[in-house]
Parts: sequence; C-alpha cells; structure tokens
Amino acid sequence: MKIILIFLTLIHLSWGADATLEVVKGVEGLSPLAIEDSSLQTSELSRKFTQMLAADMNVVSLFSVDESYASVPFNSLTTSPLHKEAQYLLRYRLLDDGAGGTRADIKLLQNGNELFQKSYILKQSEMAVFLSHSIAYDINAKLGGTPIDWIKRKVLFVRLTSPRHSEIVVSDYTLSYQKVILTGGMYGFAKWANREQSELYYTSLADFKPTIYRMNLQSGKKEKIISSDGMAVCSDVSEDSKNLLLTLAPNGQPDVYLYDLTSGTKTQITNYSGIDVNGQFMGDGSIAFVSNRLGYPNVFSTRVNSSAVSQLVYQGKNNSSLSAYKNLLVYKARETSATFAGNAFNLHLLSLNTGNVKRLTASGENDFPKFSPDGEAILYIKQEGPRSSIGVIRFGVNKSFVFPLRIGRIQSIDW
Repeated sequence: MKIILIFLTLIHLSWGADATLEVVKGVEGLSPLAIEDSSLQTSELSRKFTQMLAADMNVVSLFSVDESYASVPFNSLTTSPLHKEAQYLLRYRLLDDGAGGTRADIKLLQNGNELFQKSYILKQSEMAVFLSHSIAYDINAKLGGTPIDWIKRKVLFVRLTSPRHSEIVVSDYTLSYQKVILTGGMYGFAKWANREQSELYYTSLADFKPTIYRMNLQSGKKEKIISSDGMAVCSDVSEDSKNLLLTLAPNGQPDVYLYDLTSGTKTQITNYSGIDVNGQFMGDGSIAFVSNRLGYPNVFSTRVNSSAVSQLVYQGKNNSSLSAYKNLLVYKARETSATFAGNAFNLHLLSLNTGNVKRLTASGENDFPKFSPDGEAILYIKQEGPRSSIGVIRFGVNKSFVFPLRIGRIQSIDW
C-alpha cells in the first residue's frame, strides 16, 4: 500500500481550458506577417485554418504575426486593407482534391515577391492542424530558421477521467487534435517506444500488479513487458529503442532498473532504502534520476554497475521531475515554501559541461518537462492560479508559448 501511495503521489493533475496560443515573451524587431484565406468557398475549416497557421507561425519565431482574418484571391497582386502594414503574406487555398480529401495551396510573399509555394494533400479534415504544422516547418526551413523537427511530432498524454479511470490520448503539441487510443481502465505514464511514434509504453493498474505494456498504434496489439509489486513505470527509452529505464519496487522501495528488450533481462541501477525514480539516459552514458536521499527530492546521476552517486542539482528544493538531452538537464525546482499559499515551481536548464543554470519559467507551478527528441524545445505543464496550460519553450531562441487546456486532468505527457 505504501508504494501505491508513492505511485499516486507522483501523479500530477491539471484542469483544462480553451486551446489557443499565448506568446509569453516579446516579438520586438520581427517582421510583420499576415495570413490570408484564398479558398474558393469559405468554410468553418478555411476560417479556422488562419488560427492554426497563426499559432504555428508565432512558434516559428521569425515573424510578428497579425492574426486578423481576411479573404483575398490567391493570385491577387494586392493585399487585404487589414494587412497593409505586413511585409510578409502567407496565403492558403483549400480545394476539394477530387478523391475525398482536400488540397492546400500555399504561397509566401515578401513585399509582393513570391518566396515559397507548395501544394499539400489533406486526407482527413480532423488532421488539419498537422497540415498547418508541416507548412510552418517548410517555411521555417526555407527561410533558414532554427530547426523545428518537433513541430510535426505527436504528443502522448494520459488524462484522468474519473476515480480509477483514465485514458491515453494522442494529440498535436497545441492540443487542437486529440484522439483517444486507450480507455476503460486505469492507465499511467505513457511513453513513446520509438522515434517513429508507432508504438508506446504505458502502465496498467488494472492488473494484480502494476504492469508495463507495449502497444502498437496501428494494430492495437498489446504486449506485456514486466510487472512489479507497488510500482512499474517506464521513464525513458534509449535512442536506439533497445533499452528502457524503469522504476520498479519488487522489494518494497522503488529503484531504477535498466531493461534490455532484446534479452528481456533487467539490471538494478540504484539500491537505496528510500525513493529512487524517473531515470533518464544522458549523453555521456550515465543515468540521471530523482532521489529523496537528501531528505527531499533532488537530481543525481550514476552509471550501470556502479555504486557511485553524484548530486547534479544544487538550486531549489523538491526537484521531483526532470528530462535529459545529452549534456543538458531540465528540472523542476520549488522556489518558495509558503505554508498556506501556492508555491512557485519553476523549470531550470542546467548545462553539465559548464555548470551554468538558466531559469526557463517565471511564475506559477511548472512540471513534467520533456525535451524534444532533437533537444531544440521543451514541453511542459503549467499551472498558474485556476489556469492550466501546456507550455513549449524554445530556449535556443529565448521564447516560450502556452496553450490553455480543455482536456480534463493530465497525469503525464510525452512527445
């Protein structure tokens, strides 16, 4: 029972609101861009597509985006009166492709000169937001922006729907698209199993013991990986997808284990009488994890088959969540200790090469940081007063964005 309580304590719950974009940091000095609808027949989708593109182009961070809606012919030499000040115009035209789908023609203009044009095919209208992400990706690449491969990836999250019931959902990073892929039980800690995002790991609490399963998204086939008394969580997957870092508690206290998927063998990494959880692969072959061996949660590192443990974080207390990418760590730290008021939990970026620490958030409660696979962005959950949001931090260009939620209670998130 004690370990079950620890397991449930690790579950962070958030409420939802509308999925729209808010730019947290300024856009001074960026060239103004406007978006214009050139669809032959204006529809709810064509009007909404302006909002999708505006959100993505804000995240691209190359422009100051005018989000006002206007309809202009695709090949017009003039712009809408609403957009007279725009140096850049992004026009889109949605058409029936004759095969049950939609063709999207895109044109980017700079002061009347065409910079980019491309056509896309959208087979399912509910996937329109991913079309917007692809357009933003292509424009960013054309203009030489900082890589944003992550913008096209799917987000995986678990939401609590009622006591002892949850569901696993696939979404885009703005949460505009959501598809429930597993429901009808109590699930937790979903994690992508590979870079292709064709499979995932998740914990089921419906079994006699907490059990980790692997699920194929296309076929729906589920395969049992391992069970453990009290706790069983997959916290990280190696870059080659052959090894997992698990938190298991076969002897009463949770420890970090390395699980070899090829051989099916597990190796115990930590051996502590308290709590060791949330192992993360690091670029130098070591493993970062959270432990309460100082009397409060903090971040440490160790290596396979080594008893040596090193403290990594010296700022703040209650550092109970982290993510690693090569020589970088992002972690949560409690920065206030109010008894009756809400506490501030901010995210910090630590360079293991230099020891430099940069605070990434400024207020509220920020949790569950996750590096993108390319290390260019961080996904996290933000709670500030009654408002909960999904946040994206592009620390390379010093910009943050938040997307308010309307999805119930969030337990974990991955991309």
